[in-house]
Amino acid sequence: MTTHALAATLDPVDPAVRSDAKSLAERLHGDTRVETAVRAMLDAVAHGARVVVMQAEEEVTPTAAAEMMGVTRQFVDRLCEDGMLPFRRLPGSRHRRIRVQDVLDAAAKREQRRAGGDAIRAALGV
Repeated sequence: MTTHALAATLDPVDPAVRSDAKSLAERLHGDTRVETAVRAMLDAVAHGARVVVMQAEEEVTPTAAAEMMGVTRQFVDRLCEDGMLPFRRLPGSRHRRIRVQDVLDAAAKREQRRAGGDAIRAALGV
């Protein structure tokens, strides 16, 4: 099996992209996890959201990781330095690359911590 790098941006600014996304989403009727995920992605594009599709093993820059997480690049740098976000350095360089899956994992952990903090504040009535 050959693997191909997949990185595509579905930009809803293009009316043809929105129309195609709506048409394809309407054709998916199954309830499998794959169909549900693809339908949700296509519905988002059809309604004006910009969707980026990447493979989990692809690598991104700290700036791209920050955009994915909705934080600053400096925060991502701190996560890397603190060992909270695995990365690799490019050979002979100070530049970092971070796997997409590691970014997603870090974002999920961060959201879990935030939700826990919100629950504690709600329980305390703060």
